[in-house]
Amino acid sequence: MLPSSRRSRLGQLLLHLLCSVTGVWCSQVVVPQRVSAVLGKNVTLECSVEVGANLTLTQSSWERRLPSGSVTVAVYNPRYGISIPPEFVHRLYFRSPSSHDATIVLDNVGFADVGIYTCKVATFPLGNTQASTTVSVLVEPKVYVSAGSTALIDGGNETVVATCIAERARPPAEVSWESNLFGQSEVQLLDEVNGTTSTQVRYLWQPTRHVQGHALTCVVRHPALQRDFRIPYQLNVQFAPDISVVGYDGDWYMGRENVQMTCKANANPPPHHFRWIRLDSEMPEGVEIMNSTLLFLRPLQRNDSGVYRCEVANDINLRSRDVRILIQDQSQAERSNSIVVAGAVMGAVLALFLIAIFIIVILTARRAPPPAFTDKVIDLPPTHKPPPPYSERATAVPLGVHASQVAWLCQSRRAARRYEPTDGRQPPPTTRPGPQSPTQQLSRLEWVCHQSGTDRVYIDHREHYV
Repeated sequence: MLPSSRRSRLGQLLLHLLCSVTGVWCSQVVVPQRVSAVLGKNVTLECSVEVGANLTLTQSSWERRLPSGSVTVAVYNPRYGISIPPEFVHRLYFRSPSSHDATIVLDNVGFADVGIYTCKVATFPLGNTQASTTVSVLVEPKVYVSAGSTALIDGGNETVVATCIAERARPPAEVSWESNLFGQSEVQLLDEVNGTTSTQVRYLWQPTRHVQGHALTCVVRHPALQRDFRIPYQLNVQFAPDISVVGYDGDWYMGRENVQMTCKANANPPPHHFRWIRLDSEMPEGVEIMNSTLLFLRPLQRNDSGVYRCEVANDINLRSRDVRILIQDQSQAERSNSIVVAGAVMGAVLALFLIAIFIIVILTARRAPPPAFTDKVIDLPPTHKPPPPYSERATAVPLGVHASQVAWLCQSRRAARRYEPTDGRQPPPTTRPGPQSPTQQLSRLEWVCHQSGTDRVYIDHREHYV
């Protein structure tokens, strides 16, 4: 079996089709199935009337169904005009009454207005045609954001940053936080009077100074709202001073004038205390402290070198920054010029030194004797060595004389010289065992020994080549 709402729509569709086909003895009333009204605001109850060509609209009216029965809240008669009961006369009116429109508007809707309303149309000669709609009341939430109970301190523990509240909504509102932080949300629902509900969403996060000034966004969605309700909440993270010193450029030299150092601090809340002190000795004369600035009222001196400290404090903590000052004899530009001049002089000296070495090398090379042939000889194996110079060669052995014979004769001569008597007598002749050589051959051997002098024997390579 079909639900009553679907049966009603189906009946209206069939009636509309019948009216379209026949064009006579037909009328139709069209209203929305449900209407949501916002508490305290206006609500419009639409009612469109379609009357056949052979029918005449005699009256259109609205009735409200109560537990005690139905009561009329508005009547429109083309001939007699509009009639509204006293209890609704200041809150209800027809939007544009005609034979085709019976729409009414109800102001300042309250919970008492919830119920079923029926639009009736009377035609002649067909009679009455009607359609009903249900009115429900929505309660628009009151939306606001409240800060956490404790201040956000840089580096502190996780705490409640803020709470987004959609108060006394019907039905309950959908609440969320939009943020790029790594926090988390906690949702809590509280039942209120008249069937309303309050929704609270807390955002928990561990504070850090790097997001100071960023914003969270509370987003609320509800049927009574035409669009999403968005409330930004700016973060206020408190942190100790972050100090920087400006003014000292590293080029402070003796005699420089109009120099100063300023202590700057980024802090939340703003700093309320600035102080300059010198750590390695007393503050020199001619130096004045004005708020966060250290002023040198005279030209710089050698004893201005030292370590200076800037102290800054706010409600969170006290911080300091040390600066080491070094007073040079000359400015950086003068030192750079001196270095350039010294480099140029050293370069010139080095160039002259290289030129002198080059000239000495050339002159030495011209005076050196040409290399001897033996300086170029490679130390080859004995069978591949070239012969020594001619002046160093021993006397060649004539052809026909064996090398062993030459060695025997030379050995005999050395022995004879070793034992030669002091009285002038000749030693006995030494004979070689074996067959005697011819006299002519022996004389040739003696000649060879005599020519060699040191008994060195040179064998002609052309005669004894291996």
